[in-house]
Amino acid sequence: MARRAGAGIAASVAAVGAGTAAYAARNLTYDTREAARLASSGMRPRAVTTPDGAVITYGEGPRHGPPLLLIPGQQVSWTDYAAVLGTLTRDWQVFAVDAFGHGGSAKEPSLYPALPQTEALAWFVENVVGAPVVVAGHSSGGLLAVRLAADFGDRVRAVLIEDAPFFGTEPDRVHATYAWLDTFRNIHRHLEAGASADADSWTRYWVRHSHLRTMFGDRAWESLVRGPLERRLDRDPHVIPKLWWLPPTLNRAIALTACLQDGTGDYDLRYGEMFYDGSWLAGYEQAETLSRVLVPTTLLHTTAHEQDGVLLGAMTSDDAVRAHTLMPDCLLIDRIPSGHDIHRQRPPLYVDALNALRDRIRAPLSRSSR
Repeated sequence: MARRAGAGIAASVAAVGAGTAAYAARNLTYDTREAARLASSGMRPRAVTTPDGAVITYGEGPRHGPPLLLIPGQQVSWTDYAAVLGTLTRDWQVFAVDAFGHGGSAKEPSLYPALPQTEALAWFVENVVGAPVVVAGHSSGGLLAVRLAADFGDRVRAVLIEDAPFFGTEPDRVHATYAWLDTFRNIHRHLEAGASADADSWTRYWVRHSHLRTMFGDRAWESLVRGPLERRLDRDPHVIPKLWWLPPTLNRAIALTACLQDGTGDYDLRYGEMFYDGSWLAGYEQAETLSRVLVPTTLLHTTAHEQDGVLLGAMTSDDAVRAHTLMPDCLLIDRIPSGHDIHRQRPPLYVDALNALRDRIRAPLSRSSR
């Protein structure tokens, strides 16, 4: 009996160990799985230089359908779409760009605000794609997609807006958003502090001041995130750590601290600082811009929450309805059970929304929402 009990305990321990190993592997290899998807997608890296000498890097897929322009959100490159590229390239000719300040694209702050970027994107559509596009933008990329459709309607056939921060980015509201408290304000303070003891790298500064601490609690944040991460940075400050006990969403949040200034990535922190002082949106009146989008549009919006008066998302549902109402031919898909990165967390829904939008170009859809 004792021997059988001991064997049972040993089997249980082995099962727990195997489960822990699988859990750790999932948390530590999410990025390698994305790299494998990207490699099999058919996308090829490209670069082009505008007449003003600004480099735009992008990925281009095979000619399997109408042209689709993807504009990623802040802090990531065009490869962020890895989860959907393999599917999209079957039915579209995909062009996915790096915004200025990201990836291999130009690192010149005068190019970063929305209006200069829109001009560059319009040039890209005309001179690289060579035909009007369906454009899909995520987060701040959604703001750019909308502006492109408003200012250059002849170059855009339809727009998919993925959880873009309309209205919450306006000066009277931005201070009460997670993005401002966790990222933009901290970027400003880090750059302002320079090489002080509390600012030797952006990754270290972020983990010491992240708004995520308020959700974890001080003790849990210190023991599960800050302490282990800083010890790894002490050993090698040039590698962004991954912690095996944190799920991919949190390891990805840490990975997003990779930046040009630290030599750990290609994102220029000066881009984020323009959201701190509002200069990125200079000349971009959001309601007026939305009202000028006349092509078929789909607006994807996740569930939004507030904690202690802070918006933990890109838009409230009221913001999404307002944006939807301002555009004359817009389908709103609201309260999607997903985080901010719908294309990563709900790939089939994202792809289906794009394909349905393409069909509306041929047969315009009357206004509705779900």
